[in-house]
Amino acid sequence: MPDFGRHIRLESENRGWILAVAAVFIVSSAWVTLVAQSNASHRLITDSAGDTLATNTRFMPQLYEVTYLLKETNFIGDETQADMTYTAQSSMHLDVVQPTQALKFNSLNLDITNFSYLLDDWMDVCLCGYQYQCMSHDCKEMVRPDGSEGAREGTMVVLLFTPVQAGQHLVVHMEYTASLVSGLARSTAFEYADPVTSQMESQVLIAASLEPFGARRMLPCMDFPNLKANFSISIQAPDDLVALSTMAEESSQPGLEPGTTLHKFGVTPKMSTYLMGVTVGHMVSSSAMSDSGKKISVWSVPTLADQHAVPLQAALQGTNFYESYTGIELPLTKLDMMAIPGKGGAVENWGLIQFDERRMLVNEATEGAYGRWSSADVVCHELSHQWFGNYVTCKDFDNISVNEGLASFVEYKCIAAAFPEMSGQALFQRATTPHGENVGVHEGPRSHAMGVDATPFVEPLLTFRALSFLSYHPELPYSKGASLWRMLEAFWDSAGQDAFRAGLRVLMQRHALGSATLENVLTALVDGVAAVSGNDDTGDMQQLRANSRLLTVPAQTAVALLQFWIDQPGFPLINVSDSGTQAAQSRFYAWGSNVTDDPFVTSGNSTWYVPLGAGQLGSQAVPGDAAAQWGELLDHSGMIPSVDTEGTILNVAGTGYYRVQYPSAHQQQLTAALRDLTSADNSTMSVLLQANAFISDITALSFANSIDPSAILDTAAAVAASPACQTGFGMHLLVMPIVEALQQLALFSHVVEADNQCRLDLYTSIQQLLGSFAQPIVDQVSQQGASTADSKYDSATYTASQNTFLYDHVKGNILLAAAFHGDAPAADLLCKLYTDSLEAGAAIIDPDLRGAAYQAAVAGIGGCSPGAPLAWNAMLSKWQTDADIQEADRGLYALPWASTDALLQQTLDISLANEKVSSRSPSNSLSAVMRNVGTNPGSGASRGADVAWQWVQDNFVEAGISQMLAVLESFPFIPSQQSLDSLSTFLTPVQTTTQAETASKARLLAKLEHNVQWVQQHISSISTQGHTSSLCQSASSMAPISS
Repeated sequence: MPDFGRHIRLESENRGWILAVAAVFIVSSAWVTLVAQSNASHRLITDSAGDTLATNTRFMPQLYEVTYLLKETNFIGDETQADMTYTAQSSMHLDVVQPTQALKFNSLNLDITNFSYLLDDWMDVCLCGYQYQCMSHDCKEMVRPDGSEGAREGTMVVLLFTPVQAGQHLVVHMEYTASLVSGLARSTAFEYADPVTSQMESQVLIAASLEPFGARRMLPCMDFPNLKANFSISIQAPDDLVALSTMAEESSQPGLEPGTTLHKFGVTPKMSTYLMGVTVGHMVSSSAMSDSGKKISVWSVPTLADQHAVPLQAALQGTNFYESYTGIELPLTKLDMMAIPGKGGAVENWGLIQFDERRMLVNEATEGAYGRWSSADVVCHELSHQWFGNYVTCKDFDNISVNEGLASFVEYKCIAAAFPEMSGQALFQRATTPHGENVGVHEGPRSHAMGVDATPFVEPLLTFRALSFLSYHPELPYSKGASLWRMLEAFWDSAGQDAFRAGLRVLMQRHALGSATLENVLTALVDGVAAVSGNDDTGDMQQLRANSRLLTVPAQTAVALLQFWIDQPGFPLINVSDSGTQAAQSRFYAWGSNVTDDPFVTSGNSTWYVPLGAGQLGSQAVPGDAAAQWGELLDHSGMIPSVDTEGTILNVAGTGYYRVQYPSAHQQQLTAALRDLTSADNSTMSVLLQANAFISDITALSFANSIDPSAILDTAAAVAASPACQTGFGMHLLVMPIVEALQQLALFSHVVEADNQCRLDLYTSIQQLLGSFAQPIVDQVSQQGASTADSKYDSATYTASQNTFLYDHVKGNILLAAAFHGDAPAADLLCKLYTDSLEAGAAIIDPDLRGAAYQAAVAGIGGCSPGAPLAWNAMLSKWQTDADIQEADRGLYALPWASTDALLQQTLDISLANEKVSSRSPSNSLSAVMRNVGTNPGSGASRGADVAWQWVQDNFVEAGISQMLAVLESFPFIPSQQSLDSLSTFLTPVQTTTQAETASKARLLAKLEHNVQWVQQHISSISTQGHTSSLCQSASSMAPISS
């Protein structure tokens, strides 16, 4: 490390004193002048164009050298006994690119105690510090915030001793003290057995989690993603601890304090500051070597060492896949995956990826299919970032979808490559989460993104800095970005070429170790596809060129066409004409199309470049995409691939990021075709994906009031008659979207009187349909038994087909939905599983059904009513004390199904107050618990929605306005005029301080108003035409079947 005691190199000490005093006077006078000149702008220094440090820096960082000095007391688990600060030394190597005398850099909550610099290896100046030659002993006088905004965001400014010129080189040395609360921060405490004394100690890990602007909290730097530099990192830590960083350790030596070791790591490739990796603590690992010779390791605290197998498989096979797919071997010698206790989410630090231990690790004795997929999903996503996000990085966080959209797209290819039993295509299409958990931002990207993107007040992919990093809808840069790339891949690769990947490789080569914008991504894709197209004269490629304007216009024009997808919010509804040969497009709104003050809408006449593929849904369907006919819709209306023949569907393999509204007769034909769907293996995947898109369109259009909602019941009946609905593929892609729609219909039906005939018929129909979906599962469990050996998911022996894996993935959700809506066989089965486990232990329950059994017991259904309060207490104890993280989570998500008001109230109080919600569960678990309480139909209690709504009003301020508004957006309000009046009255005086909060208020009211009108039209006894609604008629025709 540099010597921080450097002096100004003068001929004598006396002369040094004289010049130092003079320099203090000169610098101080300059500060006074500078401040006086900046009063108008309230900034100490403003670039001439008002540009930010990221876009108009006078310096370009080349290298950061930093040493972190950690000591034993930093790792004590009890914060009241631990030392919560550390010291560090750093050197920032900067090339001067524009003349200036002011150095601006980022530093937030760093207590700088020494600041000196070396200019061109000859002028060594100490501006502040403890040396007697320094110009000041107080660095706060010399290193100042760049105005009020700089103080808030951590932008500092220093006036150098003399001006510097372009071409010069500056090395800035600093010593500082920082807190272990953020940036480089302590994990949740864990129990560690001392190997010598065998005594249990409370310990923490210390790790860096820096995205987006956290690096400035642990290192003075130019903290923006486009300002890349090399890093040389050293860490002093107690001798018995493991220290990890981005690169492998090169050397070690005794530390400055007794009992410590100084670890020096290799110099990194050029990378963004937020990707710097540091983790220290008691850790153990499991490792394997990749095909290219990289050491791939999974790390955790010692007690979880037996849960590494699944993430290690994902990391190892994922690394092999990404290197093959991109053609790029990372400039790293190793990749570490670190499971952090209590961490929310994950972060893609280069070479040292950090994860929430709950999400990455898998206890193969207690976790089911969802846990395996969840681990594969998060590992493949963060691993994808090592290429898409680290090797090529977004230029700024306005373009965050460069990182997140591409990573969320490619991760599903990684999942399929690493785990053959997991269908990447099916899992991309939609997500199924057990136990009422929230869907992650990149889980099931297509359905997840379309659900969010169909509402008002959603931002475009190219977002605005004023919103802050991912502050509105984080699902969009992840899932919408991924869905856009998947749609373009399906179109461009339809000629049998790997054209889309060629475009990605152009991106990686063109911006290697650099940064890119979304426009750069589009340009690279267009150039790559054009190159493949130009070198291929096959008939399929000639047909593709004939059908695609993108391949026949100049690249700049093609990029401009695609730019509509990133510059405007939402997605199109394709309204097919009666002839089936033409269509018109307009923005699709699930609700809220009448909102007039949406700041993201610049025009009410949104259009997109839409690639449209026509395939077959019925018996004429050809496996794969061979029968697809492609075309493009460029304007508000135009010609499309013909859908005038029976069974033709306008969304090949469900890859289109749009919804389709067909003429009524054609919609009925497609609905009838669902009855003939089969699914024996993966060969029918393309057709099932098309069916999923059609079903999703039917349910979305029905609830948007664009088509008659009786179509939901008609579609559900067709799916129930389909042989495919009894298979894993069919359950995931066909049954689950219907189950979710039926649950929403059931919720809506509660708005009218209990003896209302439409409500009775509708509820009976829903019960019948859900029961028919659950019955094959009940039969299978009854025949084969629900118990399972602990080794069901043992990686050493586990084998399953994609069909079996998807079946296990969703069966608990289907059983639970049926049981909660009055299906006796499903309820009895789940209750029996729980009661049997009271004697034999939870391990006898199939892990894929365990969470559903816990929820049924707490709800008191299927004969479990007498023991429901005891079951609730058992689940509370499980959540708070069970050492198994997966089992603890099952306990948490069972609590909202309590059968009394008092227990529901207690559940919500615990979710708000107990720190375990953030340490052992997702950071957004409060919204999931709230949604589940609100969905609780009540059994010996009020409706859960009533209890939850009262709780929201009582705790609104304490929980925080932003958090509670976000929670309310997923709250299942009963859509009655009374609910709307209550919400409006409550929100009117709420003072919002951000655009996000204002938008949340508007969305809440618009959504509930739409739903109230919907229910009044379709479920209340008389419609505007004076007749019972079509939905009620359809329910009436089905109801006698169940009776």
